[in-house]
Amino acid sequence: MEGVSATARWTAAARAEETRREDRLFTDALAADLAGPEGFARYERYANPGTTEFLAIRTRYLDDVIARHAGLAQVVLVAAGLDTRSARLDWPDGTVLYELDQPDLVEWKEKRLAELDARHRCDRRPVGTDLTGPWEEELAAAGWDQAVPTLWIVEGLLFYLPEAGAHGLLERLAFRSAPGSVLAGDLLGHQSMVSEFTQDGLRRLREDGCPWLWGTDRPEDVLAACGWRVADLKVPGEDGASYGRWPWPPLPRDTVGLPMNHLFTAAR
Repeated sequence: MEGVSATARWTAAARAEETRREDRLFTDALAADLAGPEGFARYERYANPGTTEFLAIRTRYLDDVIARHAGLAQVVLVAAGLDTRSARLDWPDGTVLYELDQPDLVEWKEKRLAELDARHRCDRRPVGTDLTGPWEEELAAAGWDQAVPTLWIVEGLLFYLPEAGAHGLLERLAFRSAPGSVLAGDLLGHQSMVSEFTQDGLRRLREDGCPWLWGTDRPEDVLAACGWRVADLKVPGEDGASYGRWPWPPLPRDTVGLPMNHLFTAAR
C-alpha cells in the first residue's frame, strides 16, 4: 500500500480545484488544507486530458450513491484517504460512517481535522488498519455489525492493488456483507493500462512509488465472480456519469486503445 497516502493528497487537491469552479459538482471546504502544497504539485504532475473531469465525476457519482442508499445506516469508506464526506454531506440521523485507512494516515488526518475545527455531520469512526491484514476485526471493534446491511465505498483503490489482491478484497467485502448490502466504486479499464495516451502518466506514478497495477474491461464479470450483482455500471459521459462535465461522447465498451474507467454500484 506504499504511496497511497501521497495520492490521497492528489485527489484532495482535485476536490479543492473542483470547489473553486462556479459550476462545481460538489463543495469540499477542507480539501485544500488537507492537500497541502504536495497535493497540488501532484495534481499538476498527473494532469492528463480527462483526469480532472473524471475525478470530479467519480466524487459526485459516489455522493449520489450515498444519497440514494440513505436507508443503510452503516457506511464504510474502504481506504478513505483524505475524504471529507463526514463533514460535507447531509447524513440521516443514526448514520455511522467508518473510515478505514493506514494508521499513520488516519493519525495525521485526525490531527489536521482537529486543527481545522472540522464539524462532522454523522457519527464518524476512523479505523487505522492494514487492508491486507485482519481489518474486519478492527472494524468490528469500532462498532460495525456484520449482521446489518452495509454501504461499502471503494473509491480510487482497486487499481493500486495487484489483480489477485483486488479480487481478494472484493470477495472479503462480499463475505462480510449482510443481505441488502451495497458496494460502489470505480474500476480502471485494462485499456487505461495499455493505451499509448496513458503511458506518460503511468510512468510518473511508477516513479513516485504509487503505480497503477491492474484494470479490467469486464468489470461486471469481475464483480460477479467476487460475489456481487451489478446494479449500475457507467462509463464517463453516460447519463448519471457526466453531470455536464465530460467533454466527449461515452466510449463504447469494446473500444480498444483509448483509456476507460468504470463507475459501478453492486448489491449483495
